Order: sequence, then structure tokens, then C-alpha cells
Amino acid sequence: MVYPLAEQRMAQQHSAAHDVNPAQDEAIAVSLEAFAQAIVDAHQGMALMTGGALDLATLPGTLLDSRSGHQLLKEIGIKGRYYTKIANGKTYVIFKGYPAVREVLKGTRYLSSSPKVVAFGIGPEAIRAGGRANAIIMITCYVALDIMQFIMSDTQLYSELFANIIVDVAIGAVAIGAGMAAAAAGALLAGAITTVAIPALAITAGAIVVGMAVGMALGQLDKMFGLREKLSAALRWTGEAVARGLQKTGQVIREAQVSMRQKVEELERRSNRFFYNLERETIWHFGGPDLYNQIYRR
Repeated sequence: MVYPLAEQRMAQQHSAAHDVNPAQDEAIAVSLEAFAQAIVDAHQGMALMTGGALDLATLPGTLLDSRSGHQLLKEIGIKGRYYTKIANGKTYVIFKGYPAVREVLKGTRYLSSSPKVVAFGIGPEAIRAGGRANAIIMITCYVALDIMQFIMSDTQLYSELFANIIVDVAIGAVAIGAGMAAAAAGALLAGAITTVAIPALAITAGAIVVGMAVGMALGQLDKMFGLREKLSAALRWTGEAVARGLQKTGQVIREAQVSMRQKVEELERRSNRFFYNLERETIWHFGGPDLYNQIYRR
């Protein structure tokens, strides 16, 4: 049994749950806008403080690389060393030091494709996999951040949005590639000078530093030569040219349609006139003047 007061309270709660509160909706919208603005400000502030070496798009990849490096150093120690070597067409990762102090990498030599080696982010396969993951994260973040900046801005054009995305992704991709190349080169260099093998700490840190330095340098070049502005102007000119081309193409198509319609109408008139004259001549020759006059001279 439901008492009247309880039934009334339940109805009020149900109604309140389904009522739309404009003030509350406006507050939510303002909160989302403030949150988006805070993300954009943090992104720009981090890039400004680090001279373009780090921002919210490149930070996740750097943290992932640092985490892999930390796990490797924890496994083989601060003074741990490794290098890569190619033998019989296969790439091996060779560790120096005492295997007994390692928990996972108990051996001294592994194929670079070994899951144990890849898990610690070393070897060509691991470097390529890490580079792909970092590139996906970087591209996704840059696209999202640039779109957020575009939405928050009242003056930015679409050409500027596309220019920002292209330049940011290009700089990030080159920086990631430089870091991957530095890691691979460090491991190969360690193999070439095994008498003074390079510690894993130097290889890992060197790859991260090289990637950040390249990103910073490319960012400075972007500002120095105004690559974004030039690319934006080129995209805007291209868009206008394409629009003019489409407009001209549409005009040509419309003129062709009009011309074709006129030609069809003219052909139809000539056909009607031909068959009309043919009909009259046929009736004159086969029906005689009486039938002809009866039909056409009423």
C-alpha cells in the first residue's frame, strides 16, 4: 500500500528528475567551455615554458618512453649496458654485465623480436612499435587540441586550422623519427665500440633529448619563417581557387545544358516540320488534290 503523501513525494521526485533546468544546462556549458579553455591554456603554456620541446600532445609519448626507460634501468641497473648486433641476417640484442642481477632478462643475447626484449622497449622492433604508438597519440592529441583552439577562437579560419594541424603533426612526426633514429644509432654505436659500451641510461635519455631538441628546433624554424601563416595562405588560396574552379565548371555545365536543350528543341522543330511536309506530300501524291484540300484547306 502506498500512502498519499508518499505517492505525492514520489511523483515530485520523478517530475524533478525529468525537468530541464535552463540555468543548470547553462552552467554545464560554461563549465565545459572553461575546461576546454584550461586545456588549451595548459597546452600553450607548456609549449611556451619548454620552448616548444614539450606540450600536451608530445608529453604522453615522452612519458611512455620514460616509463620504458625506467623499467629497463630497473631491470639491468643504472650502469647496465646493451647493444644490437646483426649476425646471419638476424638482429640480436646483447646485454653486458651479470645476468644473475636481472629478473627477466636472464640471458646475455636475445633476438630483437623476442617479447622479453620488446617489452622493455629496446631493439628495432620495439623502437618501431613505440614510434607508431607515439605517432598515433601525438596525431590524435594535436588534431583534438587544434580543433578545440579553433572552436574557442572567433577569428580563426579553416585554412588556419588545417595549417596548424599539418605543421604540428609534421613537427611531431619528425621529432619522433629523430628520437627513434637516435635510439637505434645509440644501440648500434654501442655495438661498434664494445670496449667502451654505452650505458642504457645514455641511450634512453639521448633518444628522448634528441626528440625534444628536434621538436624545439623545428618549432623555432616555424616561428622564424612563418610556416603556419604561409601554409594557411596557400591553403586559403587553394580553397578559393578550387571554389572558383568549381563555380566555373558549374557555369560551363549550365551553359552546355542550355545549349543542348536549344539544340534538342531545334531538332524537334525540324523533325516536326519534316514529318509534316512528308505527310502533306504523301497525301497529295496518293490521295489526290481533293483529299489534300479536304484535310488542309478547310
